[in-house]
Amino acid sequence: MTTPSSGREQLSVLVVDDSEFFAEMTAETLAEDHDFGTHAASDPKAALDYFSDNDVDCIVSDYEMPRMDGLEFLDAVREREPDVPFILLTGRGDEEVASEAIAAGVTDYLLKLEVVEDKQYGRLANRIRNVVSKRRTQAKYELLVDTSPDLIAQVAEDGTILAANPAMAEFTDIGREELVGQTLAAVLGAVGEDRTAVGQSVIEDGDPTHAEDQIDGRSFHNIYVPIDVHSHRPSFQLVSRNITERVERERELKRQNERLEEFASVVSHDMRNPLNVAQSALQLLEKDRGDDAELQARLTRSLDRMESLIDDVLTLAREGETVDDPSVVDLGTIARESWMVTDSGEAELVVDSTARIQADDGRLGSIFSNLYGNAVDHGCPPSDAEDAEDADPVTVTVSVTDDGFVVADDGCGMNLSTDEDPFEMGYSTDTEGTGMGLTIVERVAEAHGWSVELGESEDGGLAVEISGVTFVD
Repeated sequence: MTTPSSGREQLSVLVVDDSEFFAEMTAETLAEDHDFGTHAASDPKAALDYFSDNDVDCIVSDYEMPRMDGLEFLDAVREREPDVPFILLTGRGDEEVASEAIAAGVTDYLLKLEVVEDKQYGRLANRIRNVVSKRRTQAKYELLVDTSPDLIAQVAEDGTILAANPAMAEFTDIGREELVGQTLAAVLGAVGEDRTAVGQSVIEDGDPTHAEDQIDGRSFHNIYVPIDVHSHRPSFQLVSRNITERVERERELKRQNERLEEFASVVSHDMRNPLNVAQSALQLLEKDRGDDAELQARLTRSLDRMESLIDDVLTLAREGETVDDPSVVDLGTIARESWMVTDSGEAELVVDSTARIQADDGRLGSIFSNLYGNAVDHGCPPSDAEDAEDADPVTVTVSVTDDGFVVADDGCGMNLSTDEDPFEMGYSTDTEGTGMGLTIVERVAEAHGWSVELGESEDGGLAVEISGVTFVD
């Protein structure tokens, strides 16, 4: 046994040649010049004994040997270890030898003359490292496939199963060895036929694809990848993941959203009917009892509050759904359009943005509308102003940050040091407020995958920062 001189990882190489001189010279050169651990053998049977008793990373064998040629030696090796890398050295470079070697399962082959002429054996050393590296990578992949809960199979173009992992065998209740040779259609019925058709298209196009289907009420997400497209038997790899639980959760969530939508519609309908009656009665009261101004004002405030509650309940029910297909919108345009439909009084809006972002424009407008309403209605309560009538109108500013935008005002701000959660439904500093504005803002932001934080603006008012926004150049 010849060992390497350096301290790096040792690859163990078994060199077999009926010429003892060539075997020893090759083993010595590989060890001294390329840091392999090597063992030389001139008798194939002795080499097999060594191979059985020792760990060998790669075998380098001559093709033409008198008592057992290289391919016969390969067969004997494969009976003991099917996957060990095997490099065949041949004195003939014709296609017949190459074809025979490949068919026999040789990992690689070289012309012996090329090895001898390369006095440093660099080409052979590189081939050894390459085949060992590929084998180790393949072993890791096979371990991953064998331990994967996904159903994985290699399938020929005609639907014949060439290999299958344990999960596939367990799902079909057929042993792995028995699965090989059967067709997907025979094992999975009509679903197998459909999967074979998709696989054939993948082989023809040369591009991976994915699709979903069902087997006995179970849902699967399938990935099809073409492999061996240039070989004599093209095939594809099929990876099937059981997504039944995910699909059921999505269905249940959809049902819940539908029930919530129905509930919100029913509640709003039932509330609007008496609201309409009350509003009509108020109009009559205003005509018949014009002197009772205080009563009329109280009724008006109550009816306005009820209408706001109805609108906010509907918004909460509808705005929380995930935004699956956002569009590219101009942030400043949406901000200004939302201000135009806000009862802003004498308040002013300043928009400092030319940014374009990915968002649902309607729901983005809902964020602005609610934040504007908060700023205008609650920005500076009369009790905090020396003279409410003479107080300056609130200015609301929309500006861009590194990963989102801020809506800030110069009002009296909000006490953020309390234990109360401003985003909790019903939270309000105004007895006439619905307490749903910030809740709606948070729900809509979360539906986009954004986050919301409250802080103090530079002018002492409230600053609401939306982050996690995707900008578009």
